[in-house]
Amino acid sequence: MDLFVQKKLLIRVVILLALLNLFSIGIFLWKEFIHKPPRPNEREDNRGVSSVLKDKLNFTDKQSEQVKDLRSAYFEKEKVIESAIRAERDSMNAAMFNKTIDEDLVKALAKRIADNEYRMELSRFEQAKEFKAICNSEQLEKFGDMLKDIRDYFKPDDQQKRKPKQ
Repeated sequence: MDLFVQKKLLIRVVILLALLNLFSIGIFLWKEFIHKPPRPNEREDNRGVSSVLKDKLNFTDKQSEQVKDLRSAYFEKEKVIESAIRAERDSMNAAMFNKTIDEDLVKALAKRIADNEYRMELSRFEQAKEFKAICNSEQLEKFGDMLKDIRDYFKPDDQQKRKPKQ
């Protein structure tokens, strides 16, 4: 094989390998950043929970719509409270790691965080009361049996991994 033909062949092989690398990197980036399939335990996926409850508890269409509306309203309230908690925690961290610590400010922020956590739990309690008003006694009994399964299903993956096996 003459030198000129070898050089042309090497250039083509290098270009082909470079294109394959770019294609592979593109697929990796697409899978990692652009095309993320929704995880089943994301809170915004109200439809999955509503359909499961409808099937398992034999909800009527009206009950199913009421539950869906109730969950949507609850998640909107929860987002507002969570953002307030997050902002106050950020402020508290900034205050704690200043050169001079304002203890009164840190304690006030901690109190506001605790108050918002309390508001969150009261909101959950209100949601439970409204849910109970939607269900009949047979549905409530079935739901009570399902609570542990629901809790385990929506537990984040990292907490399930840390849970000691029995």
